[in-house]
Amino acid sequence: MTIVEDQSLSETLATKDSTKITKSELDDVGPLKLKVYKRRWLMLAIFMYYTGSNSAQWIEYSIITNIVTRYYGVSSLMVDWTSMSFMAFYATFILPALYVTDRYGLRWNTIIGTGLNCLGAWIKTLSVQPDRFYVAFIGHSVVALAQTMVLQLPGRIAAQWFPATELSTATSLGVFGNQLGIALGFLLGPIIVKNHESLDDIGNDLSRLCWIVAIVNSIIFVLALIFFQNEPKLPPSETRALQKMNRTKKREQFMAPIKRLCKNKNFIMLCNSYGLNVGVLSTVSTLLNQIFLVHFENGEEDAGRIGLAIITAGMAGSVSFGIILDRTHKFKETAVAVYFLTLCGQILFAVSICVGIKWMVYVSAIFLGFFMSGYLALGYDLCTEFTYPESENIPAGFLNVMTCIYGIILIIIFGLLLNAYGDIPVHIGLCTVLLFGFILTVITKDEQRRQDARKKVQYQELSKIKKNVDGVPETNQLTYNIN
Repeated sequence: MTIVEDQSLSETLATKDSTKITKSELDDVGPLKLKVYKRRWLMLAIFMYYTGSNSAQWIEYSIITNIVTRYYGVSSLMVDWTSMSFMAFYATFILPALYVTDRYGLRWNTIIGTGLNCLGAWIKTLSVQPDRFYVAFIGHSVVALAQTMVLQLPGRIAAQWFPATELSTATSLGVFGNQLGIALGFLLGPIIVKNHESLDDIGNDLSRLCWIVAIVNSIIFVLALIFFQNEPKLPPSETRALQKMNRTKKREQFMAPIKRLCKNKNFIMLCNSYGLNVGVLSTVSTLLNQIFLVHFENGEEDAGRIGLAIITAGMAGSVSFGIILDRTHKFKETAVAVYFLTLCGQILFAVSICVGIKWMVYVSAIFLGFFMSGYLALGYDLCTEFTYPESENIPAGFLNVMTCIYGIILIIIFGLLLNAYGDIPVHIGLCTVLLFGFILTVITKDEQRRQDARKKVQYQELSKIKKNVDGVPETNQLTYNIN
């Protein structure tokens, strides 16, 4: 084995930035006992069902806006607020949700979240009367509250259960579950709830939809209650081991990492560029029914299928980008390329709708979704790299707060523009927002704190072996087991 001579690892890691591994912490690194458990895939699967069951309800009413406004006799803005409530509740209650996760761990977070999901879904089964939109909104709000417990977790699930070679893939699969739920929301709403002449028939369809959602969420709640665990006894990666060691020594208060994040320039830049991208995605999803019907009469089901195409393509994009990052670690280059192609996709999508060519709308939706929706998982990975060794859920939580703020602002602005001036100003505005986000992505500094920490720990292990080359380094070897 050849060991490259370099400056000492301790000197390399000694830095004024308190969020990085310090010299003394690295010097204390002894044998790192790592173990990768097979049940990590069960934990990830339950989380995917959990986040999917939540996100499926996000767009439940907005994708059939014209039908809901007829049945309940409310404005399109009120229906838009069923989508925006997810963003408003997240921005309002994220700090308590982060505290629960940080204090009590993933298991209690998941039990509370799936419980709220289940409760909100059952409340909505009582809303199927033309004068009970307020009941539907209450149930929807409970589900929106559950989202504060789930949206920031893909990175933490990956870090606590998966080895370094699977981190980006596991994160992307966690986001995949969220996207799968949104896709089902786009698909099932228009298929189950038809635009009947009779309000009674619409009510029967809405009731059927609500009962399906309630039963599915009840099953997921039981699965989480019985099988979901917090984290394994032994860490799965070097970076997770150092992260746990760092927290055990410091015993920091909850607000300490938040203060550091506010001083992290790269993280602030990412919050804005990511927020703009996902804000546009939320706007397109929320207003899709209204935008599409401007050019295609009686196109409710087509609008749902186009939304499905956007999200399904995004699921493929999320997994693809996760695999690319695990193999190349080219975070900055991948982010710039994906953001640029997202902008191109939005322009193509706008042109295809305005010229009224339906097949072209489908093709452009697939292209747009692959990159725009696929960027969701990439953003979580960038967030973790920029903020390591902070707990993954706290930076991700604030990242999502920015997406919620931008989403609410953009939906309100472009919703008003759509009603007043038609869809062309909306398309121009969305493309302009993405252009600004692309510029922010280009000027953001390339930084890989988690990757650097992993490489330096491995170098330290090799250095110890080199010093003991004449003997057998029993206490300094890295153990890595799969069970």
